[in-house]
Amino acid sequence: MTTFDFSEQTILVTGAAGGIGQTIAKHVVDSGGRVALLDVDAEGVAKAAGFLGVNALGLAGDLCDAAAIDDLVEQAWAWNGQLDGLVNCAGVFPNTSIMGLEASEWDQVLDTNLRAPFLMTKAVARRLIEAQTGGAVVNISSSAATLARPGVAHYGASKAGVQQLTRNLAIELAPHGIRVNAVAPGLIATDKVMTKAAGSGKAEHQAKVARIPMQREGRPEEIAGMVLVMLSPLASYCTGSVLLADGGFTLGIPSY
Repeated sequence: MTTFDFSEQTILVTGAAGGIGQTIAKHVVDSGGRVALLDVDAEGVAKAAGFLGVNALGLAGDLCDAAAIDDLVEQAWAWNGQLDGLVNCAGVFPNTSIMGLEASEWDQVLDTNLRAPFLMTKAVARRLIEAQTGGAVVNISSSAATLARPGVAHYGASKAGVQQLTRNLAIELAPHGIRVNAVAPGLIATDKVMTKAAGSGKAEHQAKVARIPMQREGRPEEIAGMVLVMLSPLASYCTGSVLLADGGFTLGIPSY
């Protein structure tokens, strides 16, 4: 993929122990930048940071714990005395029918997928405003924000919320030189997705691929590329946008 010049920049990526988040972190480092990886999986994030080398810092913390977020952001900032960008990628994706969905599971999904990006962005933006440096935030949404299907009422609601949160943050933070955008992936071939596709989720996975006009899953690096564009000066006049990356999945019926 095309590389970008992220030298002298530090990016904080949540949900970076694996999947799309880890791929984004790798691409930042490959583009000359430094990355602070944050994840609830302490062992996984330490391993990911170790793999990326001296330009990576692993931080473990629960983004559902509002009291911990400010401290985690402070650690990321103190590492190099700055942050230039934030990627809110941490998320959970349980599949539960509406009649079986308990309030506790609803709360967990909304706390992780929507409340945490709000709190993370607020904590980072406060420091960027004080430093008067500007910056960029990219939220990871999903095609489920607009395309309904059984079992993901809580996930879809959280990602729809992320998209509207992105727009509101963009308006409020623009005067401070902080851009806020979102990328909405469709079916992406992460390790977790492909493991499930080989087992209990095989029928669901095949049904999804069958209605994707491009007839394949997306690759994590394809999402990472879009995120790096939105973090970079190439998107300097772009804020409040939601970029869909789903191979055409949400366009409509692909064939008859």
